Amino acid sequence: MKTEFEHQIMEIFGTTDPVRLRQIARDAACCHRTAEESPCVKHSAGRKNSFTEQQIAQILALQQQGIKITDIAKKYHVSRQTIYSQIKRAHHFSDDPDVKMRMNFMNRDNLCTTIDIDFKHEKITIQNYTDQIPLRAFGVVEHPDWDDFEYFLEDRCFPRTRDHAKSILKEMGLPFYDPLLIIEKTQGRMEGDHQWIMIIKKEV
Repeated sequence: MKTEFEHQIMEIFGTTDPVRLRQIARDAACCHRTAEESPCVKHSAGRKNSFTEQQIAQILALQQQGIKITDIAKKYHVSRQTIYSQIKRAHHFSDDPDVKMRMNFMNRDNLCTTIDIDFKHEKITIQNYTDQIPLRAFGVVEHPDWDDFEYFLEDRCFPRTRDHAKSILKEMGLPFYDPLLIIEKTQGRMEGDHQWIMIIKKEV
């Protein structure tokens, strides 16, 4: 006699056979992976969903590398106009009028953390896109404050006390040591890792 739990399984999956249930689980996992790997999903009417934040970040990264829009469109199997629209969307990242800059903390072409910045009130809002703590901009800190943000910026620059720091700043065309200005020049790239900072300024 079937238990109530078995009846529930039968109603949901149409079977209680362990072999069949494992196959259903494998099929579901396969579909989930396919959906994640696909840049966009077509609705029955033919309309496509928007790209994910990770995919938009990848598009911007490819563009910054000098890859042609036509080639990026081919990579994602969409039109050039779709790529242009996603790039435009990237520059409208927040409805908050005081948030005028976003930083994408990247690992190669992969988005790890977005940082939306309100300089006026010295506030930031973040979203992590990786489970790997060392690749996140603020590690285990889920709600960083402005001090955390300033430390993060300076950590992606050469040290203030570095020898010939003034000469380095002069070569960069900078009048003084300012982590944000330095990162705008260097993208926060550091020797020894593949992480960097993509700065996006909001279009009005």
